[in-house]
Amino acid sequence: MSKDEYLKKLRSKIKKLPREDVNEAIDYYQEYFAEAGEEDIESVIARLGSPSFVASQILADYAVKDITTKTSTAKKNISAIWFIILAIFASPIALPLLIIVITVVFILILVCGVSILTFLIFIVGLPISGLYSIISGFAVIVQHWQTSLFFIGIGLIALGIGVVLISPFVNFSKKASLGLVNLLKKLFDKIANNTRREYN
Repeated sequence: MSKDEYLKKLRSKIKKLPREDVNEAIDYYQEYFAEAGEEDIESVIARLGSPSFVASQILADYAVKDITTKTSTAKKNISAIWFIILAIFASPIALPLLIIVITVVFILILVCGVSILTFLIFIVGLPISGLYSIISGFAVIVQHWQTSLFFIGIGLIALGIGVVLISPFVNFSKKASLGLVNLLKKLFDKIANNTRREYN
């Protein structure tokens, strides 16, 4: 494989990244090849690994760099998870191992998603039930004022707790998705190191 073919394949495998990041990566590897010299291309390729392997590392590194250098948001964390999944798919690993990895990734994403969704339903449900309780309290105020006060009080407490829990929910969502990104990156690094040992 020639240097140009290698770089062309590498570019096609990282094209999902922003254009400036793709160009920066290609420039880096062009310089890497230039420093080695034309006569040493084969050994450089052997040292680097296949374009798929290099692309998988670039994608995984980008995912982690993107969330550590900028303000972490749920959208950025989801984007980082997506890039690590792309990195796993881009890495040249055997099909049985790929199936296991995909299953583990799916389970991790599912657990994280269900946890966030459960917390969200709880937070949304509290104010709604609180408002319903307040309305019910006002509806029976003429018939039995003690029951009315009880329902209004319970409704205000539920509404207050729901509002207070919004900030912890946002923090929990960010930390859960960030933790998932870091866990997936560690999993990817382990697979990449094992793959590199097999190919060397």
